[in-house]
Parts: sequence; C-alpha cells; structure tokens
Amino acid sequence: MSQAAASWIDRISLRLPGRRGPHAGPLRLAQRNVYVLPTSAGLLYALVLFAMLIASINYALSLGYLLTFLLGAVAIVGMLQTFRNLSALELRSGRLEPVFAGSTAELHATVVEGRGHDRFALSLRPSGAHDPVPIDVPAGGEQPTALVWSAGERGRHPLPPIRISTRFPLGLWRAWAWWQPAGSFLVYPSPEPAPPALPTSQTQGGEGSGGRAGEEDLAALRAWSAGDSPRRIAWKAVARSGSDELLVKQFDGADGGELLLDWHALPAGLAPEARLSRLTAWVLEADAAGLRWGLRLPELMIEPGQGLPHRERCLEALALAQV
Repeated sequence: MSQAAASWIDRISLRLPGRRGPHAGPLRLAQRNVYVLPTSAGLLYALVLFAMLIASINYALSLGYLLTFLLGAVAIVGMLQTFRNLSALELRSGRLEPVFAGSTAELHATVVEGRGHDRFALSLRPSGAHDPVPIDVPAGGEQPTALVWSAGERGRHPLPPIRISTRFPLGLWRAWAWWQPAGSFLVYPSPEPAPPALPTSQTQGGEGSGGRAGEEDLAALRAWSAGDSPRRIAWKAVARSGSDELLVKQFDGADGGELLLDWHALPAGLAPEARLSRLTAWVLEADAAGLRWGLRLPELMIEPGQGLPHRERCLEALALAQV
C-alpha cells in the first residue's frame, strides 16, 4: 500500500466510531478499535489467486482449485493472526515533561500483554513523528518505550494521536489502532540563542543598585534554606566542617537587590515572540546564576524568588502569555 493511500486511510479511520478521541487511563485494544486492511502485497496476492481461480475454471484443473483455495485459506488465517497480534493489548501512558519550542517532546508509554502470547513486529508512531518505534512484547509481560515528536509552537497542547500497527506474520494484512491519551503538555518559548547580558539594574524598594549577575564578591556563608539554588551550595566548606548542615554562598550585591525581568523594558522594536524568547533565556541564565528575580509581563507580575518551582512558574507564564 502506498504512503499516500495509507495516509488517506488513516485520516478516515481517525473519524470512525471506534476512535473516540482522548482516552483517560489505559486503553485496551479490541474489535471496536482495531482495523484490518490488505497491504499492497496482500492486494497483489489476491490478484494472483483470482488469476489462478480463472485458469482452474477454464481448464477444469482440480489441483488448481485445491491450490487456490489452500492459498486463500492461508491468507484468511494470516488476517486473523494479524488481528490477534494487536487484540487485547493494553496501552498506558506516562508523564510528559515540558519542553522548549523547536525541540522534541518525549512521552514514555508502556504496552502490556495479558493473554499469554508473544507479540511481534509492533510499531508505534505519534502524529508528527518522522519514524515509527518498533517493539516486541513478551507473553504476559510489558514493554516500555519512548515516543518522540516535534514539539511545535509554545503553549499548551493536547497529546497527539498515536498509531500502533503490525503486519505480522505474513505481511499481507495491516492491522492498526489509534490511541490518544487524555492530557496535555506544555511547550516553553525557545530561548534566544545569544541573548544580551542580564539587565544591570536590580530593584530593592524601587531603587537601582547597578549590580550585575556573576560579578558579586563572596561575602559570607549561611545555612541552606528552601528555594536556594543547588549551584550556590559551598560543597568544599561543608566537607571541611564535617557537619551535615548545608552551607550556601552569599555574595555582595546578591541579597541587596532583586532582578526584575521586565517585558516593558525591552527594546520597542522587538517582536512579541522575540521578547518572550529573550525573557526565557534570561530566566534560565538568572536561575543558573542563583539569583533572585521577578518577571513582569503585560498582564502578569510574578514576585521575585528563586529555585526550581519559581523557574517553572516563570517559564509557564511565558509559554501561556497572551501577547
């Protein structure tokens, strides 16, 4: 079957009653959601059988009838085995981490076999993926797999439909099913490749301090507290002290002000998506430097903070910004 014909059939099968859109929880494959059609090899096989049948009728060949019906029975048994290779499988999806625009999203899925039969030559392919992922599932076992596809533009997107298919055992038939796990995934804006340096102005009660990220001098060590960046832990000092208490580096200027990443302070000629890209790069840079920073967007103000939860909150705000 040609690629164009297969794509056309897939578009029709996505609208059949057995495919009911996003599915919450595990999906079990059965007659209502597994489709079977002949492949291009199967159509050629049927054409040969038809020619053999016509020849047997014209020349009254008893052995010709026998061979034609025998080969036809093999094709029918092959169709049942192809369907059986998918039937009763259970599909489970895992969590999908947020990704940046232009990268690839990766969903961890598991195929579970509960009938006690080995399943061979299965392939899974999400919509938007270039190549299918081939897998085999052992009898009574499960097979984890990672499905990747292009993440697309920033924002929150539903999980894509995933096609699971097989041509086992003869290649004369193609059985497939569609699975779209319920849920969505978040795509952050793509960070600007070479952004300008972080803004030099920091705020403390509305006053600028002129400190710049990465230029502070080490002033003291203090006890670690929730929200501190792991990059600021003084591992050597902890090792020398012999204590279980973590110590964090404190720099001159680091606590005297809080960095504000302000949408309105960016150049006026910068396009909205380019502004989001630059702010994303600055969020990552400020987090890596262990700074405290806030984020101001046209319709949202996030107060200064630091740490992984704060970074994820800022990136989510950038991904969902209405600009």
